[in-house]
Amino acid sequence: MKKDLIKSYAKNITRDDIVAYLQKECVPASNEEIDMIYNAIKNDADEILNSNFMSYISNYKLNFNEELYKRIIEKYNEYKKFIE
Repeated sequence: MKKDLIKSYAKNITRDDIVAYLQKECVPASNEEIDMIYNAIKNDADEILNSNFMSYISNYKLNFNEELYKRIIEKYNEYKKFIE
């Protein structure tokens, strides 16, 4: 049930939603990084929700600036209780 709600949200998320969230959280990100986040959410939501997230995100480590990568992991750890 929870995963279905998250998948539904992922289908409707926009690139502007990601930009607004990053700005609200004061997390710097380039346009390329924002595009990677957007594409991951839109295309890999099932994989992200149903696999080992740390293994998944490690594929992006070299593509994200250090602060962004760290914040993604922090936010995942903060919100993973809503996924399980």
